[in-house]
Amino acid sequence: MPVCAVVVAYYPSDSVCDNLRAVVREFGRVLVVDNGSGPETTRMMGAVAGVELLALGENLGVAAALNRGAEWALRNGYSWMVTFDQDSLPAPGFGNGLWASHLRHPKAAVVGACIVEGGATARNYLWVCQHPQWPGLFRRVACERSDLSTVTMTITSGSMTNLSVWKELDGFSEDLFIDYVDIDYCLKVVRAQRTIAISATARLEHKLGARQTGRMLGKDLRPMHHAAFRHYYMARNRVIVWRRHALAVPHWALFDLAFAGYNCFRVLAFEKGKWIKFKALVFGTWDGLCGGSGPCPGNRLSMLES
Repeated sequence: MPVCAVVVAYYPSDSVCDNLRAVVREFGRVLVVDNGSGPETTRMMGAVAGVELLALGENLGVAAALNRGAEWALRNGYSWMVTFDQDSLPAPGFGNGLWASHLRHPKAAVVGACIVEGGATARNYLWVCQHPQWPGLFRRVACERSDLSTVTMTITSGSMTNLSVWKELDGFSEDLFIDYVDIDYCLKVVRAQRTIAISATARLEHKLGARQTGRMLGKDLRPMHHAAFRHYYMARNRVIVWRRHALAVPHWALFDLAFAGYNCFRVLAFEKGKWIKFKALVFGTWDGLCGGSGPCPGNRLSMLES
């Protein structure tokens, strides 16, 4: 397989070494792009057999780290890269499963993994697709026994990306820094008339936030309990990505609007630090409307810590 793996790291937990060994098992050659975790952490990761380390020395953001990984992959003769978060764990056979799905769906510029979240079954994770009868609407579909040939977006972790398409689309948008980086890229793929598939056989254990139970009317709404600064980035980058893609991909915009309201409700109903997180949503939206991008300004960070 002409495939390598790229793992983005930023102050990972000690379990990262086990995760890296699992990724090496699947792909043989793994690049870790570290966003300034410090020498002790980078030495720990670099000591894992099969791992090469690219230490950026500072936090340049998720998108910049992914782009550096893609550039490295191209220089080393790879045509595909599989990207991972530091806390993701691929199941045995993951790499072969992704490649088999690519062969079944050759038009797909991104092949995503079947996400197993926090011990939940894969069917609990639903992907967004355009509604077949009503193109302006969306539907949510599960990936169970067979691949999904066409979805609107997938997460970065566990996704196999065609590097020639990555180059044509000018890579991941570094002005987003963190959050919506994967969504923005997937929407660029969709608008370029390529597809995004989900592999039913490539299973990935992955954490989406720090979920806890939050029950209302007999349903678990599963609030994510992100830190306040993440809500800032999500709100700000939502505005940026809406400006780029909402009119061209209206079914995604409708989904994202519904998700924004749902997420705000979960924060206010279940999470600690409600006021600071609500401020983060307001400040992020305002900064997005005013054209803000890149790392969160220091004055905003201090406001979100008070």
